[in-house]
Amino acid sequence: MWSLALIRKEFWQTLPIQIIGLGLMLLYVLSLCGFQMLNLNVAYPTDIPFFNDITAFSIPILGGFLAAILGFWQTLSESYRGTWLFLWHRPVTRMKVTTVKLLTGLGILWGILVLPMLVYAWWASIPGNVPAPMLWENTAMYWKSCFGLSMIYLSSFLCGLRQARWYGSRLLPLLVAVFAAFMLLSTEYLSTATLVLIVLIDCLFLAAIHYQLTHEDFS
Repeated sequence: MWSLALIRKEFWQTLPIQIIGLGLMLLYVLSLCGFQMLNLNVAYPTDIPFFNDITAFSIPILGGFLAAILGFWQTLSESYRGTWLFLWHRPVTRMKVTTVKLLTGLGILWGILVLPMLVYAWWASIPGNVPAPMLWENTAMYWKSCFGLSMIYLSSFLCGLRQARWYGSRLLPLLVAVFAAFMLLSTEYLSTATLVLIVLIDCLFLAAIHYQLTHEDFS
């Protein structure tokens, strides 16, 4: 089946990013849990996870870089290897091919961000590890930030597709996404409204990607 073959290709093609991203996330989570990697000591943290620590802001910053690299990697590698024409001449539409690439990229991104945080939340829920009970509602800010990183990923994917000059307007979608992410993900208020705005911005980037696919000459 062509979609499974494409998912497998995307997985292996982005494997270096997955390994580096997951490794950095796990190292950071270990530091949050009090493991001091330099001297191999353990010092239990005094901050309450997801409440008064910087998890909701620091991890999404790392995830933002990961989302941008992933979006560029999935598009620019096809350009440099000249495989766009091979993909476009499969007996499926460009949009179907791109949809599979996007879903695979988002799955990889959210997997790298979610799995280490679930480990951190599980560790925080064990009695005696932190000086307060673990409240899952405190993690809402973090999950919203993870979801909002889809704006960075989609804008980077769009930048990679565009053939404009790098020092011209090519990076404009990414700049817009970074500004939107800073405005929407740095506030813990108006959660429903911010989620709706994130979805709307994602839809705009998807529409722009669709326009680029139908009007861009990839030869």
